[in-house]
Amino acid sequence: LGKPGGGDMYVRVAEPAKDPALVGLDGSVQGIVQNIIDKEMNDNSWSLMQRFNFANSVVCDQVRDTQAEWAVVYVWLRYSQIRVLDWQRKHHTQPRQLSDAQLRLVTNLARRWKGCGRLRWLIRMTLSCVGHGGSSGMGQRIRDDILAIMRNDRSWRRGSMYEEWHQKLHNNTCPDDIIICDALVKYWKGNGDIHAYRNHLKECNLTNERLASYEQPIHSEPIFNGSIKDKIISDLERYGALLKTVHVGTDLKDNYDRVRGFLSEGCRKKLDEYLYFRDCNHALEDQLWANTHARQAVYDQISAGASDEQARDLLYLDLALDGDARRVVEAAKAPFDGSIKATLGVLRASAAGLALSEGELESAGQLKKIEAELGMITEKIAHSGESHELGLRCAAAMTGSKNLLSAIIDRFHGAMDTESKAMGKAFCADLEIRETFVEESIRGSPAYVFSSLLRRSEPEVRRIAHLGPYSVISPFSEETTGILYCYTHLKECQGEQLEAGSIIVAGSCGGDEDVPAKVSYVIIGTTVDVLSHVAVRARNEHHGLIACLDSDEMAKLKAMKGSTCKAKLEGENFLIEVVKHTLGSSLSLSALQGVVKRVKSKNLITPPDGGLGSGSLSTVGKVGSKLDFSAQMTRVPSMSVIPEKQLVASWAIRPSVYTSELVGSKSMNLKRLLALGLPDWIHVPTSVTIPNGAMKKVLNDEANADLKTEFKKLRVQANGSSSGDTSFCAALRDCIMRLHLPEGLADSLRGVLDELGCDDIDGSLDGTWDAVKGVWASLWNERAHLARRKLGMTAEEVDMAVLCQKVVDADYAFVIHTANPITGDRDEIYAEVVVGLGETLVGNAPGQALGFTVRKGAAADLYPEVKSFPSKAFALKGGSFIFRSDSNAEDLEGFAGAGLHDSIPLAAQQRVDVDYATERLVNNDAFRGGVMEQVARIGMAVEEVLGGMSQDVEGCMKDGEYFVVQARPQV
Repeated sequence: LGKPGGGDMYVRVAEPAKDPALVGLDGSVQGIVQNIIDKEMNDNSWSLMQRFNFANSVVCDQVRDTQAEWAVVYVWLRYSQIRVLDWQRKHHTQPRQLSDAQLRLVTNLARRWKGCGRLRWLIRMTLSCVGHGGSSGMGQRIRDDILAIMRNDRSWRRGSMYEEWHQKLHNNTCPDDIIICDALVKYWKGNGDIHAYRNHLKECNLTNERLASYEQPIHSEPIFNGSIKDKIISDLERYGALLKTVHVGTDLKDNYDRVRGFLSEGCRKKLDEYLYFRDCNHALEDQLWANTHARQAVYDQISAGASDEQARDLLYLDLALDGDARRVVEAAKAPFDGSIKATLGVLRASAAGLALSEGELESAGQLKKIEAELGMITEKIAHSGESHELGLRCAAAMTGSKNLLSAIIDRFHGAMDTESKAMGKAFCADLEIRETFVEESIRGSPAYVFSSLLRRSEPEVRRIAHLGPYSVISPFSEETTGILYCYTHLKECQGEQLEAGSIIVAGSCGGDEDVPAKVSYVIIGTTVDVLSHVAVRARNEHHGLIACLDSDEMAKLKAMKGSTCKAKLEGENFLIEVVKHTLGSSLSLSALQGVVKRVKSKNLITPPDGGLGSGSLSTVGKVGSKLDFSAQMTRVPSMSVIPEKQLVASWAIRPSVYTSELVGSKSMNLKRLLALGLPDWIHVPTSVTIPNGAMKKVLNDEANADLKTEFKKLRVQANGSSSGDTSFCAALRDCIMRLHLPEGLADSLRGVLDELGCDDIDGSLDGTWDAVKGVWASLWNERAHLARRKLGMTAEEVDMAVLCQKVVDADYAFVIHTANPITGDRDEIYAEVVVGLGETLVGNAPGQALGFTVRKGAAADLYPEVKSFPSKAFALKGGSFIFRSDSNAEDLEGFAGAGLHDSIPLAAQQRVDVDYATERLVNNDAFRGGVMEQVARIGMAVEEVLGGMSQDVEGCMKDGEYFVVQARPQV
């Protein structure tokens, strides 16, 4: 057959069974992973050189520009770097062959880096797993230079440790040799201190067993000869540098020397400036800025047309600079000079440096905006000094930074968590290594330095903002004793049956979770908007909701996991005490017994006594009490029974015919606002509602007979399920989404679109029908089902109207509670404002809103007090028309209905990054004050029109005009 090079041939006649570890991997990478496993996990000879040659062929021939495939390459080479995979198996490799293989691989990695802007972060990390390598001559020097060292003492040639190492280096050099060389340097500098040698090997996890496992084993220990000490130390240090060049490639001096011949004059100046600042131990801010500017100059030179070989060397120089900055930060015992200006300067420099590593991802642009916002704050502080308001603005910028870091961490997990576990299992890696693979990758990434600096900066920022570690979102007045549970995300506890008085500590929440019954306190490790759905539900269900914004305090809470704790809010103090150590707690009983933490939440919106008192918004019952809904809703026994008024109602109705039997409180309140009249400057968008009972009529239509039967069977399954079971919810939603559109409803939907001003009615009909069904289907969201089940309600007891409105493509959106929801003070408004549409606010998108309070009074005599500055990284725009859930259950006392059901836009809303350095809501005091005053006036006007009852109002502002899109009684 003329096979090139001759040799045996084989034909595969059956596909081999796939490795069980591949289950769950994306189909596009399974073939690549299987090939890697086949190569790595057989009994044939294998070495680093062969691995790098094979990796080069994979990179050149199999890996496309997809994150999944590049993640596989990184995970593979990272497992090699940390010695999970064999570095040598039945094969001898000359150093020059190894260095050649490395050089080919990293050159092709650099070539791919140049063409993959959105994957540069991953390819760059892959480069860091492979040494730079070098020409054949450099590899040959590893063999030659060890011989030169051996000539210092002829007695070493037989049976000595040096001779054993020499034989190993000749046959299979590897990164372990760097550790051995450094250990020898310590040994010689210590005048033959064998403990220094052994300790260094131990610190680097290079055991005697591993030394003996080489095919050319090392059994002996070094011998000291004082007469040649200085010469040996000099030779070993040079040899160590050579080994690091080949195997690691991130030594700054070595990399700088390598690129001097083609480095631009501007780049050279930036590098020299950084080295000068570092060596003279300038302020940390100056060192980090100089490092960032040097790295930027390196990237500029790559972008200016560097060859693949030049790009390779410059990327290793960038890795060396990045690593050097990390060492500078870690070595800084007192990184700041105690001033907020220096703190912000360090954070700005670090954010700019991280942006370089993020390549062309959106996060790079967001980091640049954070850097610009921190710069703007720094200028204001330099001009007018520290202030509480500027402190709040700093805190908002830090919140935005933390949320961005969380997104980066999520990207790491999404990219490589499944791959690292599957490949680690196939590679027989220890369970702990597999489970911590992603976390260790994050710790080794550029993001970790920024995260470290944020944590160290937090006390100074919170001092100026007068903030304690806790922000009380929803108060709870009762002392509680219960087990403390910890979760990464709040959603993980949905559906669980927890003991009365339980305390939940969660790293984050999405804003739509349903908290288990009987829980007393929920503590979240991120900011939570006071007027988000999760916060509204907390107040309605009467459990405390608290944001813990201090990483050290959060760590202490997590250490109490599994213990029985006593907790209580007393005014501005949150007290938590361990009363019983439980198996699984992170700390010993002696360390926790009797510890009480009293933390003030200074200048936040906090309750004076945790209760609502005589001015409460509603009658509050005890947690766990049985609530009677019989007087508040009509019980409907089945989907077939439809009240007469709903049965004869039109498919779509205007506000003039709204009644409480046909629509929910959102629609009814809009009718009242239109009928009673708001001031002329407050607008109400055109609204039409598909009334209660419409979904039941659609199910009863002949065209949907089969779906009705299927729906009934699923409802029987749901009724017989256990309290936390949600397995049937997706099937029920799918059943509703497959409903056929009755002709009469089709005509009505066309009328709805015409009423709302749609220009393409026929083209929008299908999307409108899907949106309406989507609202109905949200009755069977897991969180909605669990909330009903918790209170003994059935889905048939919930009527769902659909409020149809034209979307105002808002510049700003706001939510107003006309009675402060934290203190219960009816004479104080609390409101929050975000850039763009309001979904980022009510849905608790990461970050904070502009939060403020206003004492009610004459419209011309309002003095808003800022409580938080906005920090949400993105705004939502567009949407054309929106179809809002308007159920009869959302505002019932004791039922956490807020946000449980969906509102669906006809067209997808677009995410737009927000630049707070140029955003008027932040940097224009007069504009911000005007918006806050107008929003407060809207709240007072709506409350007055609706009879003086406290109101929950949603609205927006577009081109200076204000709109109220919905209002309902405040719970």
